Amino acid sequence: MAEQSRVPWMPDLLTDVRFGWRMLRRSPGFALAAIFTLALGIGANTAMFSVADGLLLRPPPFDHPERLYWIYDVNSRLRLTVADTVPPSPGNFVEWRRRSRAFDYMIAWRNWFFSVAGTSAHDAGAEQIRGVTVSPGFFEMLGVRAAIGRTFGADEEEPGRDKVAVLTDGFWQRRFGGNRSIVGQSVLVDGRSLTVIGVLPKEFYFLWRDSAIFLPMTVDADFQSGRATHSIAVLGRLAPGMTRGEAQPELERIGRDLGRAYPATNDGWSAGLVPVFPLNKNLQPALLMLLGAVACVLLIACINVGNLLLARAGAREREMTVRTALGASRGRLIRQMLAESGLLAVIGAMLGVPLAAGALRTLWPFIPEVRIAGALGVTIDTRVLGVTLAVTIVTAMLLGTLPALQASRTGRLKVSGDSSYGAAGAALLTIEIALSLMLLAGATLLVRSLWNLQRVDPGFRTDRLTTMQVWLPRTTYPDAAGVSRFYEEFLRRVQGVRGVSAAAFVNTRPFLGWSLGARLQVPGHAAPAEDDPIVDFRVISPGYLAALGSRLIRGRIFDAGDSQDTLSVALINASMARRFWPDEDPMGEALHLGFLGSTASAPWWPERTADTYTIVGVIGDIRESRLGDQVRPVVYLSSSQNPSRYAHLLVRTDGTSLNVLQTVQRQLRAIDPDLGVYDVQSMETVIDQAVASPRLNSTLLWVFAVAALILCAVGVYGVTSCVVSRRTREFAIRLAIGAAPSTIFRTVTREGATVALIGISIGVGGALLLARTLAGLVFGVAATDGTTLTVSAGVVFALAMLASWRPAWRATRVDPMTVLRAE
Repeated sequence: MAEQSRVPWMPDLLTDVRFGWRMLRRSPGFALAAIFTLALGIGANTAMFSVADGLLLRPPPFDHPERLYWIYDVNSRLRLTVADTVPPSPGNFVEWRRRSRAFDYMIAWRNWFFSVAGTSAHDAGAEQIRGVTVSPGFFEMLGVRAAIGRTFGADEEEPGRDKVAVLTDGFWQRRFGGNRSIVGQSVLVDGRSLTVIGVLPKEFYFLWRDSAIFLPMTVDADFQSGRATHSIAVLGRLAPGMTRGEAQPELERIGRDLGRAYPATNDGWSAGLVPVFPLNKNLQPALLMLLGAVACVLLIACINVGNLLLARAGAREREMTVRTALGASRGRLIRQMLAESGLLAVIGAMLGVPLAAGALRTLWPFIPEVRIAGALGVTIDTRVLGVTLAVTIVTAMLLGTLPALQASRTGRLKVSGDSSYGAAGAALLTIEIALSLMLLAGATLLVRSLWNLQRVDPGFRTDRLTTMQVWLPRTTYPDAAGVSRFYEEFLRRVQGVRGVSAAAFVNTRPFLGWSLGARLQVPGHAAPAEDDPIVDFRVISPGYLAALGSRLIRGRIFDAGDSQDTLSVALINASMARRFWPDEDPMGEALHLGFLGSTASAPWWPERTADTYTIVGVIGDIRESRLGDQVRPVVYLSSSQNPSRYAHLLVRTDGTSLNVLQTVQRQLRAIDPDLGVYDVQSMETVIDQAVASPRLNSTLLWVFAVAALILCAVGVYGVTSCVVSRRTREFAIRLAIGAAPSTIFRTVTREGATVALIGISIGVGGALLLARTLAGLVFGVAATDGTTLTVSAGVVFALAMLASWRPAWRATRVDPMTVLRAE
């Protein structure tokens, strides 16, 4: 009894739930339709929130993620801010770490590529892998412990003590078959024998999904004095009690001190902070748009089920009147109706969560790789289930409130009044049409944008072109001459293979996602004021234009006569020629390039560079980063004069049947059996990946828009049918006194068109208000494009009229005598 007094409403609640369950069982068709509709809506919302949570909202699984900050080099004179993400120089990092008191940890890391040989469970031989070199304290700062063995100690950054390695779980399983005895064994990495000291946990993921190995970053004298090369990434963790507002001035003060101490390399340079969390800020507009879209789908689903409940409440008018006469309170009637809608929402959620899990498994492989710390993928965890529960509760309230209030009134319940649609049904239908139009307009804009992107000319031919990456370890190829000899011999062999029409090397291929830069000075030619003083550059072999299928506009291409003993020459792209020499011939002009890195600090920098280059040719613009970006000025350097040990091989075939990978591997290992290739892709795949994010966004939004349109059509049909059924007597009388069937048909469709036009007007206004959200996601079309809005409005109106046609036709088939006799 004491327990009952604490929750006196519990027995009544259970009774209401049991009553609601019995009522749903009596109407299985209605229940199944409502539950299926809600399951799709709730499932879609759960899936999209899981994606947003995993990529944007969920903190990375590291210690104190809110105190983690990326640290970048900035330079106001060069107009370089944290948005440019300029890598810090090793020397600056050493000084920041030594002098700063605002951070309790500051670590450096560098993405690298290695050739690995050694014990293999599958006898795979040598292979090229992606790895990361990290400074001491990296794993301690993140709070990551080895699953087997240990991670790096503080002394293992010292030269001679750095011959150790930590493996990722994926590489350990794939290469070594998950053999726990690998700890303590040696593997050959770039010709160096390294001892495996640990294996990381399976759930650990840092930056790249395919990272295979972690090595200690060697902090030697060259590293500590390297101030001119911007080549490492730096991550810091604020000390307890410190804020970004306190840390930023400290780094700026250190920057000024370094500028005075080392004016040649540090004058004007400072540091900027960017918080690690929230993650993937670049994905935020698209994810928020998709979350809004899927919420609209759920709202439309709720409106549809709500209209069904309104119609059902009308059918139960006599029941409610009798129960009121027998003493049932209005509150009790409302509770029972809410219990019924709550049951629908709960069952819909129970089915929606498995649907969401299946959708995530289907969706995850198509999500472009997100290079962020701690992204483990998207999962349905307790956070997501909590949001799903909240969505379910809100859904139940949205579904049940209006029907419950209507049904609880004594006397006659009206779903429609004198007009075709009652106030409640018409208002709900108007919202449904407006939301459907907004989704359709947004989806159409994204599809048109994707179409425009896919039609952009990248500046080269993508057919029959394969790209792969090669990396030459310094232990085997210690100098520029050795690197040049290798690539010359390798190219000679590949070009001699039957079926290969052209082959070339470039240090960073198009659409790699990053590029190398240099400070540019053009003697006698001041750059336009809006120009960035940093220019991109590429190192290419003589056959680069032939391999890409690009064109030479003026001058000549590189040839065998360009060597390290001759004049340093360069090609420029057409955009650079137009920008610096709009009315002149750039042939023979000089360029001064101040490179922001060196091969000593990162493998992708050339082994040898010059200060001044002479322009000998102009080539057509090649889109190097994103299809939708404006082409930047690019300088192309000769690989014979500026050899790079990190390169991408481009192989164009003549259309004959040829296994490019096997052919290249065979020629590569004929020169050096310890080398392998990495990142083998067709250029068509590369371009396809370049539009992966826009394609995913447009596809998902189209799926949501189509779902909304289907639900909208079902809603219009259902409400119109309900109205026709409840006005059968009126139509019978009008037909009996001489009204033509066409008049009845026009009456129903005209009133439906009125509601549709009101909804479309609201939807167009909403689409215009939300145009700013889509502005950064579209290409080649305005977010307020009138054609898109007009076509979308026409489609929605036609769909609404089509959905109204069948009920309107049925109204004309009413038999007046039968109806009036029944009355």
